[in-house]
Amino acid sequence: MKKEALGRKPAKAYGGNGRSAVYEYGDNTGYMKNRGSFTWRNNNPGAINSSKFAQRHGGIGNNGRFAVFPDYATGRNATYKLLQASRYNTVSLGQAFYAYAPPQDGNDTEAYIRDVVLSTGLDRDKPMADLTLKQRWSIVDAIIKHEKYEIGDIVPVSHFPKKYKWRTLKDKNVRDSHKPREGKIYYWNNPPKGGHPGEDHGCRCWPEAFDLPKIKSAYNPYHMTTFG
Repeated sequence: MKKEALGRKPAKAYGGNGRSAVYEYGDNTGYMKNRGSFTWRNNNPGAINSSKFAQRHGGIGNNGRFAVFPDYATGRNATYKLLQASRYNTVSLGQAFYAYAPPQDGNDTEAYIRDVVLSTGLDRDKPMADLTLKQRWSIVDAIIKHEKYEIGDIVPVSHFPKKYKWRTLKDKNVRDSHKPREGKIYYWNNPPKGGHPGEDHGCRCWPEAFDLPKIKSAYNPYHMTTFG
């Protein structure tokens, strides 16, 4: 897409209608990233959760529980920065991945560690604090390889609706004040109490694009579970 190729960065991003992510420029134009892997749709190759950390490192929105970044480079750099946090940098490589991809989130953490060790040639007992710059980036690239970064298609959008649907994860951790908002329509220029989805501290809700094409499937040659 020409605008993306020229380096123009979107101002905000959020979940599309189905397997997509929506990116808006400041002039109400933008594009949709459809199908592909959720890491590609969200410019989030490290599968970083939506959080204050993501916002501090260039995140411009969220799509489900995952952060959305304006471009691949920003998402990749955020992955590198995340691995410098004390919870990762003060333990061994293997221990770091029990924090990065814990089993309680549905991850096969041991398989993740094996992939990283195979890709980087590092020992799982290697202290993260002793890694060289090159070794740290090799771990980032191993994460991206494991998470799968599969390209879909990009569709320009000439005009975005000024409203969205509030979406929640529909689990037991959804805030009581947010449960009634599921599926309801809100306007960008009139946020509800606490702000738009994902703006309130710790909120995992997200805005879903309103009145845009619904993307029902995601291209995924590896048959992995996708989120979108």
